[in-house]
Amino acid sequence: MFVSDILSQKGGTVFTVSPGTSVAQVAQQLSVRRIGSVLVLDADGSVAGIVSERDLVRALASHGAAALELEAKHVMTRDVVTCDPDDSIDQVMEVMTRGRFRHLPVVRRGELLGLVSIGDIVKTRLEETRHETEALKAYIVAG
Repeated sequence: MFVSDILSQKGGTVFTVSPGTSVAQVAQQLSVRRIGSVLVLDADGSVAGIVSERDLVRALASHGAAALELEAKHVMTRDVVTCDPDDSIDQVMEVMTRGRFRHLPVVRRGELLGLVSIGDIVKTRLEETRHETEALKAYIVAG
């Protein structure tokens, strides 16, 4: 399985904000949409950063309630690791595990195509395992 298989099932919708979006607005979007991160896009539409729940916790720990007035550009993770739609699920799992993050933008030639989460990866792996188990059972029964 590949990242493109996940995107074909879940779609390419990605929630984004601008660098000037307040942390309070980011938190509101995460809560309302029930998501764990938003991408920060610069004026030309390229990925400038990502704001995850973890980034919000760090901002609150450092700045207290005043963190809510900061802009996304002040709390975002700037060095965003991305993946390609042709990357395998195993490759992406390894990157996410090594980097200790749960969201990975899917980018090809500078174009944002979607976002995969660790939940998407786990769901896909469970489905793969279920299909393999069913195939093995069918093989044994046909035996």
